[in-house]
Amino acid sequence: MSDVQVLGASRGDRIYNFFSCVIDSIGWPLGMAFFSNTIILPVFLAHLGASDLLVGCVPALMNLLITLPGFLVVPYLSRRRRVRGFLFWIALLERFALLPLAPLTLILGVSHPQWMIAALFGCLTVHATMMGLNQPAYWMAVGKTIPSHWRGRLYGVAGGIGGVLSIGVERLLSHLLSGPNGGFPGGYSKGFLIGFLILTFTVLPLGLLREPDSPVVVDKSAHPPFAGELKRVLQGNHSFRQYLYAQTAFQLAAGVTPFYILYAQRDIGANTAAIAAFTGVMICVTAFGGLGWGAWADRAGNKVVLLSASVCAVLAPIAALIAHAPVEFYAVFVLLALLAAASNIAAANIVMEFASEAHEIGLYMSIANVVTALPRTVATLLGGAVASFTHGYRVGFALSAVLALVSLLLTLRVTEPRIKVERPLPPGP
Repeated sequence: MSDVQVLGASRGDRIYNFFSCVIDSIGWPLGMAFFSNTIILPVFLAHLGASDLLVGCVPALMNLLITLPGFLVVPYLSRRRRVRGFLFWIALLERFALLPLAPLTLILGVSHPQWMIAALFGCLTVHATMMGLNQPAYWMAVGKTIPSHWRGRLYGVAGGIGGVLSIGVERLLSHLLSGPNGGFPGGYSKGFLIGFLILTFTVLPLGLLREPDSPVVVDKSAHPPFAGELKRVLQGNHSFRQYLYAQTAFQLAAGVTPFYILYAQRDIGANTAAIAAFTGVMICVTAFGGLGWGAWADRAGNKVVLLSASVCAVLAPIAALIAHAPVEFYAVFVLLALLAAASNIAAANIVMEFASEAHEIGLYMSIANVVTALPRTVATLLGGAVASFTHGYRVGFALSAVLALVSLLLTLRVTEPRIKVERPLPPGP
């Protein structure tokens, strides 16, 4: 994507926007650690007596709602000169959707666990829907305010700072989840409240972004239907199409992610202290891994980082299959954290670079989300079904390794979009 609009802003504005986005990017993983689909929510649901299939439904529901609604707002956002206001207010709504979990866990967790499960799904539904509506606006704002060769370091710097802060998060979680009942329900209630506060306060700088006006405001009557845009982009951009094939396999491979912690707890003997430690390791490695992945992506392009994510996705289930003690399971969560950090940085950034103009970023992000929505949703449902049918998790881990290998091979066929950029870039912040 062209950086003409971004680079036309003053250096002071670009640096200001950079650090505004850094603050949000620090708070997001730290706050969401208290609502982790990988560790916290599966164990919380186990306390409530939920089945493996229901555990798999949580990430399936969230993935579906995070990926699909965005295409509904793309025409609206494409006609706006700025998206900052939309981004900020929807971001607040998505965070306040999580707040009821704190008191409801105390009120319903023990006395009415089935009601609590329903409340959890309700809150996550609203939260994920708001996230889905806000994704195009977020990536349009980043694309308009952060030059492409700064984006890797943006998430890398945020990750490094978050890595230091994650030490405190790990200790806090260890305290909250201690006790004979594994911190249920009081520890989880406090954790949900703390996560909400972190998410809310760190999103405030996004409301003050110095966003330039879009040079092209698409007229409503001239904006084609989303189906027509989808066809145009997929037919006209071969490498983007190859990327979507690879991501489909990658998302299917991730279907067993919620079951790693349950396997460690039920089959390997991990206790509540280990659960908190696994969470801390994932936050820390994701953070510092992001620092390295971001720097590498800025210099070598996002394709190599995506390839690395696929390699980690192959190795993580293999590591789980050969682990026989809780201490050996740290390798699994290190690999999961590395692949999450790599994918989080490179997947969105490469899609922004596939877009030819700033006003098309929302369209490209929505297409990527829509195309991968089905495999994202089906993956964890299949993971839960396989676990229930086989009365364990090992078959699912083996299938995950195979699908990750397919993703790796497909990613090799993707052309790095940045190789088309020939003009020199100004120095970073």
